[in-house]
Amino acid sequence: MPAVQGAAKARRFFDSIAPWYDRINARIYKREWLERVRSEIRGPRVLDVGVGTGFTTGHLADSVGIDLSMEMLRRARHRGSLVRADFMMPPFRGSAFDTIVFAGSFYYMPNPRDAAGIAVDQLRPGGRVILLSPATLLLAGFVRVFSPREYREIFASNGFRDIRYERLNRAACLVIAEKP
Repeated sequence: MPAVQGAAKARRFFDSIAPWYDRINARIYKREWLERVRSEIRGPRVLDVGVGTGFTTGHLADSVGIDLSMEMLRRARHRGSLVRADFMMPPFRGSAFDTIVFAGSFYYMPNPRDAAGIAVDQLRPGGRVILLSPATLLLAGFVRVFSPREYREIFASNGFRDIRYERLNRAACLVIAEKP
């Protein structure tokens, strides 16, 4: 049950900040970071975990955005499909996606290793996971921050290969892992 408790807490938090979310993101996420994430997307079927208002992938017609927060989904500007769902209990059949994007959401997963396992199940062969996450321990009081080694262990233990960690600046990183 811890995942449900964590999910409920996250849902309440994001429901409460939904009216200001885009303004907050405009200050946190640099345009070049988003372009960097978008440049790594492969294939037409994209799952955006924690889609929020569609800030990252809302422009993609074949994308699916999931979020726990109904308030975020109500505000979403998204050309694809929107689903209220918990990634830890995916409502999709396996091997449904070419790319899974976690832009500021992976660190909310109650068990990152399990989340990576779910991701590998949801990806088609050759698919990839893209994470945009904090990279400094200064943010550790607010969100969970992983080291490059931890990311490699989390994804390698679930069969991912070609795991890349790229520091975008002192505060953020990009992680890309591919399913064989």
